[in-house]
Parts: sequence; structure tokens; C-alpha cells
Amino acid sequence: MRWSVDTDFITADRIPQYVIGFGAAVTLVMLGEILLLTASGSPYVTDGAFLIGVVTVVPFLVGIVYGGYWLDSSRLSPPRYLRVVGWLFSGLVVFLLINLALIAAVPTDRFAMVVAWIRWAVALGAGIGLLIGCIEARTIERSLAAERASLRATHLEEQREFLDYLNSILRHEVLNAATIINGYASLLHQEAATTDQHRRWAEIVIDESEEMSTVIDDVQVLLQSVEGEWQLEPVNVSRIVTEEIRKLEQKWDSIDVETSIPADVSVQADELLARVFRNLLSNAVEHNDAARPRVAVTVEPGPETVRVEIADNGSGIPASELDSIEERVESYGSTHGLGLYLVHQLVSRYDGTIELTETGPDGSVFTVELPAATVGKGS
Repeated sequence: MRWSVDTDFITADRIPQYVIGFGAAVTLVMLGEILLLTASGSPYVTDGAFLIGVVTVVPFLVGIVYGGYWLDSSRLSPPRYLRVVGWLFSGLVVFLLINLALIAAVPTDRFAMVVAWIRWAVALGAGIGLLIGCIEARTIERSLAAERASLRATHLEEQREFLDYLNSILRHEVLNAATIINGYASLLHQEAATTDQHRRWAEIVIDESEEMSTVIDDVQVLLQSVEGEWQLEPVNVSRIVTEEIRKLEQKWDSIDVETSIPADVSVQADELLARVFRNLLSNAVEHNDAARPRVAVTVEPGPETVRVEIADNGSGIPASELDSIEERVESYGSTHGLGLYLVHQLVSRYDGTIELTETGPDGSVFTVELPAATVGKGS
């Protein structure tokens, strides 16, 4: 049974070649007729009826060969070829039967005329049938494509409504709850904690609530990034990176930051670009176990892309995790949490790349490359 199915698929897939071969075969028959009649000195080769038959059949033969090439290059599925060929042979048979009846009604003693008439009928019938089949197949494919587009649009609209609902829940319910938890934990830490253990517990609650708020914020950005279409425009990456470094230094007092950032370097992005560097800079510090975290940021403009490197002096990513880091980033499983997944999604959105270019006991380096834009027109 399996062999039969596979054979049918291969046959259907080769139908365009069969159509081309059929057109070429009928053409060879016509040329053979002309050569034989010419070689035998038959006056029929210059007969008006014969010449008219040759002239009128040529466009149909060209159409059959072209139809085979069209089928081969079209987006029709191979099983649909069978219906097209069905139309070809239906046209051939119907037209041939009609002309055989005419041949019987109009007797002729010229065998060459009968052969030419039959060849003419075969070519015209097959050509007309193939044309009808191709038109029908294309119409069906367009109808199916329009139906799929309509279903896809409906699905996208339903998905957008669900994402809006989910975003609303995260913003008004979960984020508010995390803010309340953080506020009361801060009060406990400041006023009600009587021992170091109590204060430690309060700090844990504060840290976890802040982490929850960060994750919710990242999810909201992800929801925003997948909603509808987006418009990329020149964005001043120098200003954005500098601003995110300033925020990092305000949040973390005991860090060293080294920068090499030329002024007014722009890339093709949108207003969410800041989240890329906010997450990468935060990861460089939060997951850094050095006595004094150090972050080095370099922006290198180029003619086509802008390269941004963010290096830290942490202990690096363990060798056992290197092979699976990409899979873990894309499946939310990275030790750096949702942040790297968000970075990956946004950079892909901008037609850029992000890569872990170096990691080891001296630290890690993440490199982001983004399409360059016109300098000085960043937002």
C-alpha cells in the first residue's frame, strides 16, 4: 500500500513533464508529416487546407508546451495536476470524436489528409482542455488562498483580543498585586522586622516581588511586540544605550562601567529597542558574581550594520550549558529568565542578530548587530 501511494505521488509530480512531452510529441508528428510529404514529392504539402491546418495548430502546440512549464512553476499542489490533465484529455477526446464524425461524413481518399486532420483535432482539443484546466485550477487556488487568508485574519483578530485581555489582567491584577506585596514587605523590613532573620525574609519577599514585576513588564512588552504590524524607523542607538547605562548606574552603586559610544549612531528599530539593552545590561550585573561587577559597552557603526557589544566580568556560562543555550533562550528556560527571550524576539523583529560571542571565567560578551540607518535622524 505504501509503495502504491508513493508511486502515485511521484507520477502526479511528473505530470508537467508529461504535458511538455505530449506537446513535443505532437509537434514531432507534424514535422514528420511535412518531411515525409516533402520527401515523397506529394502535392498535398502545398495544399491550402494542409497549410492552414499547420498554421492554426502551431499556437496550440506552443500553448501545450508552455502549459506544462506553467504547471511546473506554479504553486499548484501536484494532486491538482490530475484534474488539469483530466481536462486536457477530455478536450482531446471530445474534439477528436467530433472531427472523426466529420471525417466519416466527408470521405476522402487522401490518407495524409486524414492523419493531418486527426493530428489537428488532437492538438486543438488538448490545448483547449489544458487551458480550461489551468484556468479552473488557478481559480480554485485563488479561492482557497482567499479563504485561508480570511481564516487567518479571523484567527489573528481573536488572538489579538485574547492578548489584549491577557495584557489587561497582567497590568491591572497581577502587577498591582506584586506592587502591594512589595510595599507591605518594605514596611515589614523597615518597621516590623526585629531580627536579622526577619529582615532577611522581608528582603526575599521584596526581591521576588520585584522580579515578578520585571517578568510581568517583559511579558507586556512581548505582547506588544507581537500585536499587529510594526513600523521600523531610524532610532538613535547611541542615545538609548547611554540612557540605559545611566539607569543601570543609578540602580547599582557598586559597579564599574566602561563605554565606547560614538554620538548619533542610528539603526532601524522602534520604541522597544531600549528593552533590548536594558535586559542585556541588567543580566550583565544581576548574574555577575564578581566582587565588583564591571560592564563594558562598545558601539561600532558600519556601512550596513551597527555592532553593539556588552561584556561583563562574571564567571561566564558553564560549558555544559553552551550547546543548549539557544534552545533554552527560545523556550523560556534560560538562567537569565524571560529577558533573553524578549531580547531575541525584538532583535529578530528588527532583522538583526544576537550572539553569545565569548564566555569563560573572565566573563561573557553578548553581541547585537542591527541594520544601520541614516545618521542623525534617530528618534
